[in-house]
Amino acid sequence: MPAKRIFVNEIQRDTIVNDVFMVVRKGVYLGKNNTRYMAVRLRDKTGSIEGRVWERVDELSSCFERNDLVRVEGKGRVFQDAVQLNVTQIQKVEGEMILSDMTAFYPECESSIQSSKEEFFAMVDQIKEPNLVSLFDALKRRPDILEKFFVLPAGIGIHHVSVGGLLEHSVSVAKMARGVIPFTGADQDITVAGCLLHDIGKTEELFVKGGFAYSDRGQLLGHVTLGVMILDQLISEIEGFPTYLNDILQHIIISHHGEAEWGSPKRPMCAEALIVHYLDNLDAKIMGVKEHMRENMEDETWTQYHRAYETRFYRLPER
Repeated sequence: MPAKRIFVNEIQRDTIVNDVFMVVRKGVYLGKNNTRYMAVRLRDKTGSIEGRVWERVDELSSCFERNDLVRVEGKGRVFQDAVQLNVTQIQKVEGEMILSDMTAFYPECESSIQSSKEEFFAMVDQIKEPNLVSLFDALKRRPDILEKFFVLPAGIGIHHVSVGGLLEHSVSVAKMARGVIPFTGADQDITVAGCLLHDIGKTEELFVKGGFAYSDRGQLLGHVTLGVMILDQLISEIEGFPTYLNDILQHIIISHHGEAEWGSPKRPMCAEALIVHYLDNLDAKIMGVKEHMRENMEDETWTQYHRAYETRFYRLPER
């Protein structure tokens, strides 16, 4: 794929654009005087921008879908004090994108992939329980899992939507857990292992299709089920792995969303599972709010309404 030359944060009034972007949102609408137009939300690692297609709407709309990489030709304009793109040509970029190319279209996780990897392995090295040591040794022998775990986001639209977001989220939950464990009496090794593995199923749920997208397996099974399946694969390589430990780790994975309506077949039923559930929820929501603030501030203080969280958010003034 050719290197990007112009990024969203560089587009101003009258900027001529001919470059590649990711399609975040797409829709065809009826405007004034019954005029059909297409609205697209385009993004790269610096942010996103609204685009409008006013001519050849049906023709161009059939050329691409959401999450596709597209080559866009157009010109910057200002509408209601916001920069938009007046799009004259938009076409899907054929061919699959490799993971390393994603850094042009999604920001890298806040703590950086390298830093998060170092923290991940440092926490793994501190695990003392012999069977859990063997479990992570088995994971280390699976580069097909770890490569995706280190690069994929934790989600597509809600939180940790960044290259390395899945790794950063898992490490963050484990770091918080280590601070909480002394006040709970929970088993540290099991809790940390559960934090690091609770979203491992997302390595099969998500994949690169132009942008990050849900795989067929991901949509059919979901990352909770896929996580249990991956855990089974890893444990099958370990002779004599205790049944109770397998059950607890599986329980942490299947209960980490907390409620059936949120995707958990079981509610958390032990201290270790409760810690993973609440810290997973906390980390996801805090990062989701931070990411919402990056691109959706109405002014210096308040964000636009967040549909998933059903509220606006307040940014404290700098002091």
